[in-house]
Amino acid sequence: MNFHYIEMQKIKFSGFVFGLLCLQLAGCTSSLLVEATQPPAVTVKQEQWKVLVVNRYDATLLPYKQDRKVELYQKGANQAVAGAMGAVFNDSTFVLVNEDSAVAAPSPLQSPSLTAEQVRDLYSRYPCHLILTLDNLDAYMDREVETAVDEDGDKMKTAHFTLKVVTNWTLYDSTGAVLDKAALKVEDYYESRTVVSGLLAIGPAMANAGPVVNKLAVESGYRYWDRLYPQTALLHRKVHTIGPLSASLGHLYTQQWQLAIEVLLPLASNQEFKHYAKAAHNLAVAYEAVGNYEQATRWAMEAVQKGDKLAALLLQEWAASGRKKAFK
Repeated sequence: MNFHYIEMQKIKFSGFVFGLLCLQLAGCTSSLLVEATQPPAVTVKQEQWKVLVVNRYDATLLPYKQDRKVELYQKGANQAVAGAMGAVFNDSTFVLVNEDSAVAAPSPLQSPSLTAEQVRDLYSRYPCHLILTLDNLDAYMDREVETAVDEDGDKMKTAHFTLKVVTNWTLYDSTGAVLDKAALKVEDYYESRTVVSGLLAIGPAMANAGPVVNKLAVESGYRYWDRLYPQTALLHRKVHTIGPLSASLGHLYTQQWQLAIEVLLPLASNQEFKHYAKAAHNLAVAYEAVGNYEQATRWAMEAVQKGDKLAALLLQEWAASGRKKAFK
């Protein structure tokens, strides 16, 4: 068979495979794993530097009759507050008010927010700029069952237990205005148990999990204060891979974001360019990766206005995570 004919068939087949790949990737898109610096979940003013931490959690209001279990939850709440106080104390930007202990202001579970009167009372006793309250704490075991089959075909089930602690926080300014509300989940592997005779394994007793609950509660307090600072996260992002954008794709795949921006910016700015909306979306992803959220928002919105679906999904994700507010 003619050599040139074979090579031409290979080229045609490669083009056909590439075309199929583009269809499979929803109109020539590809996924990236982006290490991006996210903006703070909550921002405060420079003049807001005196912080009061308040423990509003009261475990005696729980419907538990076991004293050990009630004590476990109360100690966990105390540890969460201690973690938050430690984070503030170690932060040179802020000053912790009443640093010896958290202010206790328990309230009924039906009243999750401080009233204006409570804020005024706290401020009169502890003049501050910010009030951080622990409103609630929950701890529970999550179970996942793993099934293994031995050489004889016999099945053995093992239940793996993960301990999870959820804390709820509210940050107020000195007038009582709510600056932030957050529910944080911290978890860690607890133990594994064999499932005997096909029955579900009996889970570990929460009353014995105090040390792990306390450790996770402290971590949750520190994690809350992290919300005031930018965080690095791994994000899955889709980008357009059509031919006219190929000059920028190598930079995107190798995370050379600034070079990608330099290539994409003139394409996204040129409305006579047929695919400028797709270029605008890819540009938004690049700007997000370098932490320039003002420009990321601008170009994502530009792409959405021209009907780009990937950019619409991007904006929806930002809004759902509360990050859109931080971009403005």
